[in-house]
Amino acid sequence: MLKRKAFNVALICALICSVMLSMVGFKNSCDEMYSNIIRIRILANSDAEGDQNLKIKVRDAILEKSKELFGDECSYEDAIMVTNESLNLLLDEAYKTVKSFGYSYEVKAELRDEFFDTRVYDTFTLPAGRYKTAVFTIGEGKGKNWWCVIYPQVCVGACSGRLSDSVSNTASDFAYNAEDYVIKFKTVEIFEKVKKYLFF
Repeated sequence: MLKRKAFNVALICALICSVMLSMVGFKNSCDEMYSNIIRIRILANSDAEGDQNLKIKVRDAILEKSKELFGDECSYEDAIMVTNESLNLLLDEAYKTVKSFGYSYEVKAELRDEFFDTRVYDTFTLPAGRYKTAVFTIGEGKGKNWWCVIYPQVCVGACSGRLSDSVSNTASDFAYNAEDYVIKFKTVEIFEKVKKYLFF
């Protein structure tokens, strides 16, 4: 009986170790995404239909203007610098759009670290965690927001960028085949939320 219990304990320990080891590579890929991807977030003034529609118009204007921001060989560090330098240009475009639709809202823009939950897009998934983010706030910024990725340019219609343009093929594979890593994505989300609660 004692031998069987010892065997079961050893089996459980081996299973836990196996799961932990398999998570190491996945977590490294998540860390790689946090430090090589720039996201974009646009906050609507409110959830009113007009404000939500305006948010989409501002989104379209910003994405259209951002098409030429990054060259083919642009590194993450370069992309951070370019995004910072281009914030006023993108902000002007956002403000002009707001005015053209008859609204008088102020628009604010800044590049900052933002925490995101796990996010499923049409063709890829990004893990929960903190990312460098270009944040545009329309008016009070109290409405539902829209977010995607500005670098690499996977959310810009005229661009054909992929995550593998800025992260390894392994990390990109996790993102584009998220259905194979559901438990790992959830585990990372829990870990990142606990870390956010404890340290941020």
